[in-house]
Amino acid sequence: MINVSKAFSCVPPLGWDESRRGPNLVFRRPGRELVISYWAAKEGLNDEKRASAVESLMKTALKGVRKESKNPNLQSSVPLTRVDENGLEFWVQSQSTRDATVLICSAVVRGIAGVMLATMEAPTDPNHFEIFVAFLRTVKTLPEEAKK
Repeated sequence: MINVSKAFSCVPPLGWDESRRGPNLVFRRPGRELVISYWAAKEGLNDEKRASAVESLMKTALKGVRKESKNPNLQSSVPLTRVDENGLEFWVQSQSTRDATVLICSAVVRGIAGVMLATMEAPTDPNHFEIFVAFLRTVKTLPEEAKK
């Protein structure tokens, strides 16, 4: 299990190599890549202001994912859909290139103190979407003690 910022934990796909690209976590296998990004609300905000900041971050992340879905070179496999799991709000979509060679899965996750974006690119194969969903099921918020 790894921590993503001070807000989330997750278990990356087994056997994938871990690296960093700037602030992002990147997990790779040959021909496959999972990138995890995180944006935090400013620390020290009261609950109402933090919720408002997270809502703004969520809107920005979803706007980016929606823009991706309008790419004329992509076709939707799973339209942007809300899924609630592990006490978190996930927005998940899956697309493939028009030639059906590359699968692109995206998920925006709302946490208490921030937003996480996970994006996986892999050759088109039903097992790859299942790997992405299995990864998302490991995403959890960190307990308050771990944030200190």
